[in-house]
Amino acid sequence: MVSDNFIAVAKLADLSLNNSSIAIEVEGRKLLLCNADGQIFCVQNRCTHRNFPLDKGRIRRCAVICPEHGVLFDLRSGVPKGELTKIPLKTFMTRIVDGMIEVNLAL
Repeated sequence: MVSDNFIAVAKLADLSLNNSSIAIEVEGRKLLLCNADGQIFCVQNRCTHRNFPLDKGRIRRCAVICPEHGVLFDLRSGVPKGELTKIPLKTFMTRIVDGMIEVNLAL
């Protein structure tokens, strides 16, 4: 079933570089939009280990790396790798419509 809960949050051109990210805030939520090898993902912009912002973290192989302690989170599922946390990031569905990145904030 197609959801109508998508909100336009950024221009696709703002995230045109592969393996890049931008921090945004939508409806009071701090989010991170990521371009991982041409795929667009949206996750919470807080590491689940120590609540550190992820927007300075590197994007590699469909993952974001926390710049504070190096925890690696899969952008598709939010699942962390390593021993520092087992709590996944919240992830949000994305789509591209008319050159805009849209995010579904419904859980």
